[in-house]
Amino acid sequence: MADTATFTVRRVTQPEPALLDSLHAVITHLVEEGAALGWVEPPTRAEIGDLLGDLVHESDLDDACLAVAETSAGAVVGFAYWSRRIGETEQPHADIGRVAVSSSARGGGLGQRLVTELIDYARLAGIEILTLDVRGNNHAAMALYERLGFREYGRIPDFVAIGDQRWDNVYFWLDLRPDEHDLTLHGDTPTGPGASEVRE
Repeated sequence: MADTATFTVRRVTQPEPALLDSLHAVITHLVEEGAALGWVEPPTRAEIGDLLGDLVHESDLDDACLAVAETSAGAVVGFAYWSRRIGETEQPHADIGRVAVSSSARGGGLGQRLVTELIDYARLAGIEILTLDVRGNNHAAMALYERLGFREYGRIPDFVAIGDQRWDNVYFWLDLRPDEHDLTLHGDTPTGPGASEVRE
């Protein structure tokens, strides 16, 4: 079990050329190990550079958050990020894109520290609901999210495709709205824009 006290978790807020190489290295290693990150083959350095650049730019607008875990030497051993949803009616909310920790740093709660960093900044950014999805065979990740208050709201059976193999895709959400707020919550009441009722 890794001693995660030796690792630093921080939010990335500006371009860091040295971070790109370290982030690309850990992602390449994770994908080669078969980590459930949405890539079958490791992404190129340029692709990770584009992702990093987009997240840093969007973080200036409180539209994204990238957190990394590093050794004392500055090597990345884990990362996680969320991005604000694009749809106009979904902009108060954000989706966690990826959470990953190197196999050499697992077992000491580093994943929880990364996700907690995302949650804390989401609250500061005014995010109302955080969502995420996870491959159905990733039971450790699902247990982590549930410990942090996420609730499962659905799944698509045998949806994630790797070659001829299929796994469930499981969806979670976390409500970050304070107990006292000025929002009017209609739920599924057939009222307001776009409402309709079943006709007899």
